[in-house]
Formats: sequence, C-alpha cells, structure tokens
Amino acid sequence: MGYGVDEKGEKMSKSKGNVIDPLPIIKKYGADAFRFWSASETNVGYDFRCSELKIQSAQKFLSKLWNIGRFISNFEIIDENNKPRELKATDKWILSELSSMTKKCLEGYEELNFFIPANALREFTWNIFAAHYIEMIKSRAYNNEAEDERKSALYTIHKCFRTILLLLEPISPFITYELWKKIYEGGEIISGQKNIPTVEKEYDVFVSSTHHIIKFNSEIWNKKKETLSNITNKPLSLKDPIKTKIPSELESFKDDLIVMHNIMME
Repeated sequence: MGYGVDEKGEKMSKSKGNVIDPLPIIKKYGADAFRFWSASETNVGYDFRCSELKIQSAQKFLSKLWNIGRFISNFEIIDENNKPRELKATDKWILSELSSMTKKCLEGYEELNFFIPANALREFTWNIFAAHYIEMIKSRAYNNEAEDERKSALYTIHKCFRTILLLLEPISPFITYELWKKIYEGGEIISGQKNIPTVEKEYDVFVSSTHHIIKFNSEIWNKKKETLSNITNKPLSLKDPIKTKIPSELESFKDDLIVMHNIMME
C-alpha cells in the first residue's frame, strides 16, 4: 500500500499540516489535470508525491493535447472507408508505436492500474507522436499535389489521435469529449464498449526504427542549434538548410526526413 507524501517526501497527515486541499487545486488547474496527475503519479503499492508543480505538468500535457487537436482539425478526416491502398513508411512506423502504446494501456486498464495508461499516453503523445511524427509528415499533410502521400498522412494522423482520445477518456473525460466533438462531430460518441481500440500488429516490424528516428532528429536539431548562420551569425533555425547524410537504417524514411530538416545531401 502506498502513501501520499509531500514535496519533502514526508507522509501527509492533518496533524503535520502538510495535507493539500484538492478543491483550490482543481479550481486552478481543472478537474482533468487533477485526474491525469493522480493517474500518472499513483502506481499501485508505491508512495506518490503530492506537488502543485506535478499537477501543473499534467495541465501542460493536456494543453499540448489540445494544441495537437487544433492542428489536426485543419485536415479532412480520412478513415477506414477511404484509406489509401499503401501507407508511407513513416506512417507505418507511428502505427507500430500506436499499437505498442495501445497494448500497454489496455493491459493497465485491465489491471485497474491507471498509472500505466496515463504514462504510456503521455510518452507516446508528447515525445513520439507530436515531437517526431507530426514534424515528419507536416509537408505531406499540406501537399495537395501528391494526393496518395497526403491521404496516407491524414489517415494515420487521425487514426492516432482518435485512439489517443479513446484511451485517455477514462482518465480525462472532459477534454477528450470536447476534442472528439469538435473534430469528429457527427461520428460515434467517444464513450462505449464498441469504441475500445484494438491492438493491431500489422506494422510491428517498424518499432525497431523508433530509436534511430529519435536519435537522428535530435542530432540534426542539436547541430542546427550549434551551427552559426553565415548570414545572421546566429544559430540556424529549424527551417534553415543543412548538409548531412541519411543513415542507411533510415532509408525508408528518407523523403520525409529531407523535407522535415531541409537537408542538402552530402
């Protein structure tokens, strides 16, 4: 059995006067942020730290989710009924990660341990889906001249976001309902047994690419920060061109990476 502890790691109790009243916190950060914090912080059998900074961090994640939803709402919905015949490698990769994340979440819910889905959702949504995948497919999402490649990106981005909302709904029902209503209005309601996502293993082989993609993108971003522009004498912006090579293990993602980083091949 775990206990709630304060910022100093001391067990919380009324006698010590270190108990946090939840009502002002909920009023300040919102019920969804409080619920997400409690889910992501409290693992079965472990002490959990009660900190306003951690609740604020939960609110930042939900703000990130809202901003992702605003971006995705700019694009028409491509669903299973008009799915492209073939998906691009980048799209297959993120679907493999989506499948892995879905499996973790469903196992956590089955065990009634909300700590598992909360942290799996935050890691996937913020550090993989938003930080890497969306940046890799932005140009395709806006490119009306390459219809098949664009449809591949839009199908995948909506499939990922719908799954995120469905898996997050038991923890943060208000924001997920609002996003679902704004983006997928007219579709099925978000709650309900029939809307539980399934684990799809079709693209599992691409999971091994995650480490290489994150490593390469991080290296390019860092290199741009450390390189001074010949024109402005300031660090290169993320949109500035840069000379580099695409590693052989990322050959399948070459087209998206070149456009994403504005790469001039060495």
